[in-house]
Amino acid sequence: MELILVRCAAAEAAPGTLRGQAPLRLGSTGFAALERLAASWIGPPPHLLYCSDLRRALQGAQIFAARFALEPLPDARLRELDLGQWNGVDFASASLRHPAAWRQWNDDWIGSAPPGGECWHDLARRVRSWLQGLAAGGGDERRVLVLSHENPLRALLAEVLELPPAATRRLRIEPAHASALRLAGGTFEVSYLNSPQFLLL
Repeated sequence: MELILVRCAAAEAAPGTLRGQAPLRLGSTGFAALERLAASWIGPPPHLLYCSDLRRALQGAQIFAARFALEPLPDARLRELDLGQWNGVDFASASLRHPAAWRQWNDDWIGSAPPGGECWHDLARRVRSWLQGLAAGGGDERRVLVLSHENPLRALLAEVLELPPAATRRLRIEPAHASALRLAGGTFEVSYLNSPQFLLL
């Protein structure tokens, strides 16, 4: 199996906005960036196209759906980290409304959650559930394209590469960039990481 991971591009949001699961639209810059990425595809097309079911990811998935004549498969387990009451709120407002929770979350982003939101472990569990479902579907020769967000992609990489959560902060995963994994001998290996264009696997 080959997993090609794409981080969704820039949404329409003011600088300093905590995006989380806010229902933001994909911005024009984001559309252009994903179109450039899609145009760089080389090799056989993907067999499946999965995406987060958040608005901006669904809009981005349509770019790849049109190119490969695939129906996107939205899945809530691929959503960005749920920031609860901070979804769509700017950093300053979040820190002023809930100063103690803000300090706690910044000190321990792995084990603590924003008010009404989820922690990293919650995110990791749902991403793991998605990956297990994909593996249970069989078809080791499948090429699977996944359009998601920064934190779910970090959690997915942590899962397949057996990384502690803190180590994922050292992985650059930029908007409209691609990473690829190949399942070989029952173990995932990295083909490439954080590329502005698709590369040969």
